[in-house]
Amino acid sequence: MLLLASGASGVTIEAGSTTAEAFAAAVHQVCSSLARQIVEDGEGAEHLLVLQVTGAASFADARAVAGTIANSPLVKTAFAGCDPNWGRILAAAGRSGVALDPTKVSVSIAGMPVCRYGQIAEDFSRDRVHTAMREWEVPVSVDLGMGEASCTFYTCDLTAEYVHINADYST
Repeated sequence: MLLLASGASGVTIEAGSTTAEAFAAAVHQVCSSLARQIVEDGEGAEHLLVLQVTGAASFADARAVAGTIANSPLVKTAFAGCDPNWGRILAAAGRSGVALDPTKVSVSIAGMPVCRYGQIAEDFSRDRVHTAMREWEVPVSVDLGMGEASCTFYTCDLTAEYVHINADYST
């Protein structure tokens, strides 16, 4: 997306004004919608993962952790198989380059706790989470327990269909 303003209209928006805040919110909404649509159109995708990383020390940390999780082939294939393998999520977070304390990290999949403070959640039900992961949209929450910053990423699973689609042609 490219957003340009030449100034030819003569309209000005004061920084910090309610108009500026409303404009920023509208741009954010459009960008979020476009990002989601790109992922939803993924070749062979069977699941849309809405990844929310919270409790980061900074936005940069939240983004680095979210990006590493979202792009992890092991995480993406686990979701393709509806496998609530929270260890893969923690492993991806750990290799993000962000200093983490695994004993502070908690993970939920489809609204159900799977890991609390780096350990399997007491009420974790593999079957219940597995069933919920069959839905098209699967929310994933990772609380790093390190601060107040957060980030949302959209990604999809990595299916055999994706591999077939992309292996069947050459460029």
